[in-house]
Amino acid sequence: MAFKDDRYSKWAYSPYTYPYYRNFPPIEVTRFQHSAVACTNLMKEGQKLLDKVNQDAQFAHELKDAAQKNDQSHVHALIQRAGITSPFHIAYTPDALRVDLNTGNEDSCSELTVKLCW
Repeated sequence: MAFKDDRYSKWAYSPYTYPYYRNFPPIEVTRFQHSAVACTNLMKEGQKLLDKVNQDAQFAHELKDAAQKNDQSHVHALIQRAGITSPFHIAYTPDALRVDLNTGNEDSCSELTVKLCW
């Protein structure tokens, strides 16, 4: 659709020619690869929790019950009992439990979120 109003005609085309080329710094992947390793370890931790919930109905019941009662210290202890050794943050709503696993290292930006709906 073309604009017939002159107020918009100056914006019809960009003053830059495309493709616009810009020099980027050389690509360094060391930190990226370290983050991938950290996330792989976090995924293993998350898998422990998922396996425990899936295979142990009593554990799943106790975890959901503690969350519904807003007993955060008990929920935290249960997640650690599932084998989680990485630092984590928990949040729960009437719909789900969310566990944010991280490396605990300030230099690392790696984290993994596991969300389980109930």
